[in-house]
Amino acid sequence: MKFRPTEPFWLAYAQLPQTVKRRARQAFRLFQRGAEHPPFHPSLRVRKMQGHPNIWEGHITSKFVFTFHVEQDPDTREIVFVFRNIGDHEIYRRP
Repeated sequence: MKFRPTEPFWLAYAQLPQTVKRRARQAFRLFQRGAEHPPFHPSLRVRKMQGHPNIWEGHITSKFVFTFHVEQDPDTREIVFVFRNIGDHEIYRRP
């Protein structure tokens, strides 16, 4: 299982306040554990996004969220979680 943040994800992450970045790192450790041994931690509230059939969302805090989709590596057939965006609820407009 692999994790791949996109460039837009990193750009959005760079704009987050330090306290949110710290919470995001904690959330991603929980996400990784849940991806390796499902289900995801309940505090992340991971679910499919409405209106975007292949995009999922997870929560860092009640105000900050991240989006991702799942791919399969064509060479290794391994599952890849692709992190698309991170920020406040405005990212729902461009997940």
